[in-house]
Parts: sequence; structure tokens; C-alpha cells
Amino acid sequence: MKRFSLNDLANARWFVAALLLATTLLALAAMGTSVETEKYQQGLFEASSYNATFDYSRAQIEIERLARSIERFRAGDVDRQQLETAFSVVATRLETLPARMVGRPFRDALVARDALQAACDEFVSLRPVMEQPEIAGRMVGRFDDVARTFSRLTTTANAVHGDIVEGRRVRLSNALADLGFNLRLLFGIGLVLVVVLIQQKLRFRRQALTDPLTGLPNRAAFQTWAERVFGAREVAVAVIDVDHFKEVNDGSGHQRGDRLLCDLGGVFKAATARSGQVARIGGDEFALLFVGAGAEQQAEHACAEAARRLGALAVDCNDRRPTLSIGIAAVAEGKASLEGLLLDADSAMYCAKSGGGDRIVVASREFRSQLEQRRLLQRDLASAVARGEFQTVFQPIVEVGNLRAHGFETLLRWDHPDLGRLSPDFFIPLAEENGAIVEIGRFVLDRALSIAANWPDPLTVSVNVSALQLGDRAFVAHVRQSLLRHAVAPHRLILEITETVLIRNGNAKSVLDELRALGVGIALDDFGTGYASMGYLRQYRFDKIKIDKSFVSTMVDEGKSAAIVRAICGLARDISATVVAEGIETEELLALVGDAGCQLGQGYLFARPMSALQTTLFIERSGWGGVAAVPRPQLAATA
Repeated sequence: MKRFSLNDLANARWFVAALLLATTLLALAAMGTSVETEKYQQGLFEASSYNATFDYSRAQIEIERLARSIERFRAGDVDRQQLETAFSVVATRLETLPARMVGRPFRDALVARDALQAACDEFVSLRPVMEQPEIAGRMVGRFDDVARTFSRLTTTANAVHGDIVEGRRVRLSNALADLGFNLRLLFGIGLVLVVVLIQQKLRFRRQALTDPLTGLPNRAAFQTWAERVFGAREVAVAVIDVDHFKEVNDGSGHQRGDRLLCDLGGVFKAATARSGQVARIGGDEFALLFVGAGAEQQAEHACAEAARRLGALAVDCNDRRPTLSIGIAAVAEGKASLEGLLLDADSAMYCAKSGGGDRIVVASREFRSQLEQRRLLQRDLASAVARGEFQTVFQPIVEVGNLRAHGFETLLRWDHPDLGRLSPDFFIPLAEENGAIVEIGRFVLDRALSIAANWPDPLTVSVNVSALQLGDRAFVAHVRQSLLRHAVAPHRLILEITETVLIRNGNAKSVLDELRALGVGIALDDFGTGYASMGYLRQYRFDKIKIDKSFVSTMVDEGKSAAIVRAICGLARDISATVVAEGIETEELLALVGDAGCQLGQGYLFARPMSALQTTLFIERSGWGGVAAVPRPQLAATA
């Protein structure tokens, strides 16, 4: 037979509903009993405060006194005035004589009162001849009979009144007993209900603080651990992210991804043992907390142990074995802030991920200093456009065969008031982190089109687009408005995107289709460096494919790179895409990419990024003002 604990019953909805129903019914019963008790108490009070027996007894005495007065009147001992006084007392008593007992009709009292009424009526009729002895004797006998009737009535009334009082007392006592029982039962069930509600509240709190998939504490629970950190001299926090989890999830299925997260939860608990706490704070992010002496060393050891255990874990994720990007932040001066440590560890984790993943980065003092500088730069980025600190420069894209300028890629420079000119490789990731890239991207697009409007029509202008820009609902509308505002033909605008942009935007295809409908060209930038480049060529249509400079720059020394470039060119021809080779810095590389089939080239061999004015001069030298091509340079010195 299955046994149920109170905790099991507390989790059963029917049991809680039954308790609530029983409590409600008992409360209603107690209220009804209390009303009856009050009524019985009031009746008992009324019955005890007035007894009709007294009136009947007084009536008997007054009737007997009248009978004696008649006797004495016959004997001549009292005069008529005294007799009339005695009769008036009885007549008055007759008018006030009660005929009900404790609110109920009393038949004996009605009979006695009728008898007294008849005797009084006869007395009134015989009053003139009351001196006659036989008349007086008759009335004496009549009133004596009535007096005896009232004597019996007094006895009966006293007994009836006692029975009524006793009955009401018994009913009051029973009502009080029922009320007491109901209240005790109500208290007992209420106590059980309170315990159940407390257990449910604790269960709901546990659910609110527990990740339903892994059973680990969640982010909300992690934040409640701040009290453990308060006053501690050494505290360490590790933030762990699963590398390429999206690819694992998509390639192996969500069930496999969920299983991996559950396995990781077990790995982290085993790695921390009893020295630390584990929480799942995001989709594929976990956090470890260590408090006490040697917290940082414990964190590093636990993270290394977790990575080792994960490597030995049999996880079927197709061709990708999951790895971890780990960031650790620690303090040893007793000034720990859990939120601050979490932010620092999170930043260290992103640093590990940006470095290729499968590594541990500790947020050292130097790292924190750099992190603070990054945060200050992100703050400055928010208003850099408004302060006019961004400058656009242009690098030519040249036709490999005749070295004529085909177009220009727009690049961005930040003239920081304190740090001087900064490269986009430094500040663009910061702008993507804080969302400023959307405003910056609009500025670059508008600036590029305003300058390209003055170039000869065949020349194109390329603008890089970030993932956040492509996800902006107003992006397509802004492109359309900018083209109209600067009167630039849509086919002259080339938007360059990377695989990262496509990965981070689930609706990328619909946005690219809208842009293509405008007539804008789309280029796949840094081709060959991503995880699924070939898959994107099948899924999307691109006008240009830009081969990453990591392949181009090694074509001289590595035969594989040259073979890859030739293969890409052949593939591009099959899908009607133009190939742009990036990073051409020597005549030898120029010849190699030309032989491989690249139609366009870009690199320092032709020119470094140039200002708008320098770009105009370059265009004129390229022959767009005449017929000459660009002289074949050894290495352009244009700044």
C-alpha cells in the first residue's frame, strides 16, 4: 500500500482543495453555531430575568385578600370604600396578568384569567347587594375557588418556567460544545492548511530558484548567494560557456543539446565537490562560486577538472566535441561584490571565447584595468557619432586584369579625444556589445553614399553590416531612404556580411531578399574562415565572395591555400558570383590570385585606406578622368 507523506499531499492539488473546502464549511458551521449560541443565550437571559410565576402568586394573594375583605364587609368590620379598594387591586391585576410563558402561550394562565374575569364580572353585578349575607358568602366562595386556581397555576408556572430555562440552558451548553468542537476542528485543519501552504510556498520558491532542466540553482538563486560573499576575505566566481553550443544543438537536435547541459551540470557538481556552488545562469552558461581561503585556486582547479571530465565524457555531438570557454574573477581583500565578480568573470569568459574557446582566462588586475577601459570606451562610443569623432576612409577594390578601380570598401576610424585614432578591429566589437553599432552603421552608410554620389557611376561602394544592424527592423527602410537621399543607384551599393551575421539572425534570408529586391548587391566577407561557409552559399545568393586574407597571404608558401583559392574561384563561377581576393600586398600574390581566377583584388599593393579627398585623386589617377589605368605599384604609400 502506497504511503503519502504530508509533503506529497501538499503537492496534490486535490488535497489542498479539500482542505480549503473543509475549512470553508467548518467556518460556515462555526458561524451558524455562534448565531444559535447568541440566540440561546439571549433567551436564557430573558427567561432568567422575568418569571410570570411571581405575577400569578401575587394575583392569588390579592384574590384571597379580596375574599377576606368581603367577609369583613359582611361582618361590618370594613366599609364599602375599603372593599372597593381591594376589588380595584384585583381588577388591575386582571388587566396585567400575563397569558404567555417565556414568549409562548400558557393555556393554564388563560383558563385562570377567564375564571378571575368571570368572578370580577359577577362581583360588579352584585356590588349593590353585597351587604346581604348570602350574596357575600357566595362571592367569598367564588373568589376562594379562583384563588385556589391561581395557587395551582403558580405551581404549574414555576415548574414550566424551570423546564424552559433548563431546556434553554441545555441547548446553550450543547451549542457551546458544538462551537468549541468546530473551532478546535477548524484550528486543526487550519493548522494543517497553514503547514501545507508554507510547504507550497517553499516548493514554489525552490522552483523559482531552480533550473527545471538540470536541477541546478538558476541565476535568481545565484544572486541570492550575495550574503555568503559579504564579509568573506577570498571569493572567486567562474563563468563557463559551452563553445559552439548552437551548432551542436542544431546539428544533433535539441534533445541532445538538453542532454549535454544535464551532463555538464553533473560534471560541474562533481568537479566542485563540496568546495563550491554551481548554478546555471543562462542558456549554455554556468557559474561557480567559491568562498574562503584559496578560493581562486579552487576555482581554477574545479574548472580544469570540469574540462577534463567533459573531454572524457561520451557525448555524441556528431563531429563536434563540446569544449568550454571559462572566465574566472577573484578577490582576496575582503571587498567582494558578487555582481561585480560575475561581470568580470563574464568578460573574461567572452575573452576566452573570442580567443577560440577551449581555454580559461583569469580576470587579473591588468585584465580588469583593460576591462574598465573597455567600459569607458563603450560609454564614449554612445556619443561619438554626435561629437563627430568618426571618420570614413576608403580602400580600393581593383580589377585584377587591368588594375582599374572597380569600387571602394568603406572603413571606419575613430579619432578618440584622448587615445587618438583607433582601428575598427578595436572598437567595433565594443559597439556591438553595447548596441551602439546600429547608430554607427547608419552613420557609415549615409556617409559612404554621400561621398560615392560624387564618383563615376560604374564605381561601387561597399559597406560592412553587423548582425545587430541586420536585425534592426528599420534597416531596409534606412538603406532605401539613404539611396534616395543621395541619388545613388542601388546596384552601386554592396553590403558586406560575414557568417557571424547569418548565424545570429534567424530572419537574415528575408532581410537579404528585401535588400536584393531594392537592387543592392550582397557580398559574403571573410569567406572560408567560418564553420559552414559552403552551406551558406547553398542557402543564400551572393553577388561577391571575398576570400579571407589568411588564405591569400599564404598562397606563396602553402600549396593548400592556392588550391583552396582556385576551388573557391571555380565554385564562384558556377554560382555566378564575383571573387574578391583580400590582403594582396605583393606583385607575386597579385599574379597568383589572377592565375587562380580572382576577378577583383584588394590590399596594400594598390592603396592603403584613404580619405574622401585622396579617394577622388585616386579615381582620377585610375583613368576614370581619362583612359589610363593605375600604374602597377610595388607598394602603395598612400596614407
